[in-house]
Amino acid sequence: MRNLKKNISAALGKVKAEVVLKNAFIINVFTQSIEKNDIAINGGVIVGVGKYDGIEEIDCTGLFAAPGFIDSHVHIESTFVTPEAFSKLVIKKGVTTAIADPHEIANVLGIQGIEFMIESSSKGEMDIFYMLPSCVPATEFEDNGAALEAEELEKYINHSNVLGLGEVMNVPAVVNGCDNMLNKIMLAKGKYVDGHCPGILDKELNAYKAVGINTDHECTNYSEAIKKVQRGMYVMLREGSAARNLADLLPAVDKDNYHRFLFCTDDRHIEDLMQEGSIDNCIRKAIKEGLDPIMAYTIASFNAANCYGLRDRGAIAPGYKADVVIFDDLNKLKITTVVKDGKVFIEKSSKSSYYIKSSVNLDFINKDYLKVENAGNYVNVIKLIPRSIETKQEKRKVIVKNNIVTSVEGDDVLKIAVFERHKRTGKRAVGYLEGLGLSDCAIAQTIAHDSHNIVVVGDNDKDMEIAVNSLITIGGGIAIVSQGKLLDHLSLPIAGLMTIEETSVVCDKVKKLRMIARQYGVKKDFDPFITLAFMALPVIPSLKITASGLFNYNKFSFCDLFEDKVK
Repeated sequence: MRNLKKNISAALGKVKAEVVLKNAFIINVFTQSIEKNDIAINGGVIVGVGKYDGIEEIDCTGLFAAPGFIDSHVHIESTFVTPEAFSKLVIKKGVTTAIADPHEIANVLGIQGIEFMIESSSKGEMDIFYMLPSCVPATEFEDNGAALEAEELEKYINHSNVLGLGEVMNVPAVVNGCDNMLNKIMLAKGKYVDGHCPGILDKELNAYKAVGINTDHECTNYSEAIKKVQRGMYVMLREGSAARNLADLLPAVDKDNYHRFLFCTDDRHIEDLMQEGSIDNCIRKAIKEGLDPIMAYTIASFNAANCYGLRDRGAIAPGYKADVVIFDDLNKLKITTVVKDGKVFIEKSSKSSYYIKSSVNLDFINKDYLKVENAGNYVNVIKLIPRSIETKQEKRKVIVKNNIVTSVEGDDVLKIAVFERHKRTGKRAVGYLEGLGLSDCAIAQTIAHDSHNIVVVGDNDKDMEIAVNSLITIGGGIAIVSQGKLLDHLSLPIAGLMTIEETSVVCDKVKKLRMIARQYGVKKDFDPFITLAFMALPVIPSLKITASGLFNYNKFSFCDLFEDKVK
């Protein structure tokens, strides 16, 4: 009550506000306009817009002020750093709130992983809310480290940092009415449920939406986005590192429906965050593509707040959280100051300190594990699509010696393998990948959505063996090997996904690893590490590989490596 009375007095101008942002061009998300005024802040809350005096005054003459940006869907693990470190990076980009889905670490460590993310977030500079992972594992066919059913999730659904249920990737489980999935959706009743439904058919979309799924971030074209908006979904304009759909979807946004669109980064590497930005990058790109600037800033803040019921933020108005981005140039968004909870963010250098035991539970392999015995004349090959995480399924002729496949005909066909690394089951699968460009080299990593087993690609078995064994030795991460030598590596000891190192250190290491990959032929159309990570995700079209074998998304079932397998 005392604080409320203080805020009323400051709002009435009877006492000076704690902080006043003077003479700013304020973006008004309610009226889609700009007004020049002061912003009075007291106790971390905006108490007035008008003419005010403050104990502390910040001159914003000639500058714009927008509500703090909200990333509506992000997997923090994809940055390779902890939530604490992530928050220190993206708040400088104007992102004051994020809606995160921790299903990457949950697929490795289960509930322990979710607890780690929430604890780390509490030490950060911004607000990070979580959606409980709905698909751990992503499908019933996966070989991951944990399984989360409704019973395990129930004790966290009402946590103050949990908004609802994360992306429901197993579309067949929903439309076929599978009890396990419906129990999780019912658990989130009265909260929010995120979707993941690429290319869904009309009646299936109706069924999917009918159970209460609110959003989708997997649209890739205009018609798909419009169809989902028409059915009452929020559509996320995604600009990640591998999946960049914003420009293709933007034509679907107009003055009548823009309130149904959000910005998100989904999976974005640390290098892209540092160089291009986060939601600030989405805003700049959207404006460059022709979107009205005020509309872009509204999508970046108010829309996401409304979607997730965050009624205390997303606008610059009395009663709203004092999360404000101050910047120069409406179109180019050159950020000068970020205010979080009424305080100017000042960067401080600090290092996280966490310990989680190694999650790589796998015996050393040898190159014989990578041999492919001949069983036909043609194999099914995963063909990469430039600038996409989707793939095509192709048929290629094999070259055989002593009943062992020595190579596969085609344009740049490499061997790819996945090794289960959570429970020492010994499961593994070997296949073929076309179009990456890698030569005289192997790359292995423990980042392999969503089960995060070890995935390795290369043009010779020995380098692939050494790359995999290097990861086992360091407890997870990325390793690049050529001619029997480990060229470089990134250690990711937290679940094989993250490190406690400073963001700048991690960024420099990733840059170096990417440069090495380019030197060994990886094409510019592909980020080597993100591309490799998505080759093991069976819920994205069309052909992928897991520790259990090749998976055809269109048929939603496994398929043989050999197209004409001899029975």
